[in-house]
Amino acid sequence: MQNQKVIEQLGYSPKQAKVYLASLGLGEAHISDIASKVKMPRSTVQVIVDELHKDGLMNFYVMRRYKYWIAEKPEVLLANFQKREKVMKNALPKLAALRFEARKGNKYDKNYKKSIDTFRTIADASLQAVLITNSDAEIEYANTVWLKQFGYSLNEVRGENPHIFKSGKTPQSVYEKMWSALSQGKMFQSDEIVDKRKDGTDFNLLTTIFPVKHGNRTFYIQILDDITEKKRVEKLSRSFMLINEAIAE
Repeated sequence: MQNQKVIEQLGYSPKQAKVYLASLGLGEAHISDIASKVKMPRSTVQVIVDELHKDGLMNFYVMRRYKYWIAEKPEVLLANFQKREKVMKNALPKLAALRFEARKGNKYDKNYKKSIDTFRTIADASLQAVLITNSDAEIEYANTVWLKQFGYSLNEVRGENPHIFKSGKTPQSVYEKMWSALSQGKMFQSDEIVDKRKDGTDFNLLTTIFPVKHGNRTFYIQILDDITEKKRVEKLSRSFMLINEAIAE
């Protein structure tokens, strides 16, 4: 099972990995023999073997009108992975350029920086934990209270997606309600979200998230506070909204 997981990590499907490993153990074999070994339909195994053949992992010879399949040596797995890695490295500059061109007119302008700087001022003045993300759900800023709560430095979280703080203990339905509200431009508030600190410990606070639009950009503000302090959260939320109106004018 461990060997199968290793092969899957090289980019192959679980079925492809299973068929390849079975073929290694069988040596020379008919499709029916391999199918019996992996307990899959012969037609399915034939498709998989053909795929592995195209990738250089399987080969065959014909004797007396019968086709015998042979798994190539495992070193081919590494060679194939290195080829894909090389292709990806060559493509990275072009992919990065595409991403930059799509974002530079939207994100890296003076108004964008002005928005972040203004939101940062409000966040730093707050006694509550505040996190700010951009429209790509990338962290732009977190105030000192938030950083202490989670145990990270700003450099460690900037550019990351907040899903890295999931504890796995929050019901999926809560996240579905959250994205449903945010996609409609509405505020989301819940006391069911359980987050995880850098040291692995969990905690539960009242979580409030709301979108703030500025021009053609959207920022998401997250505020964490004691569950009994809903009014304080609402007051801080209004501060972000009012400041945003001033920026937009």
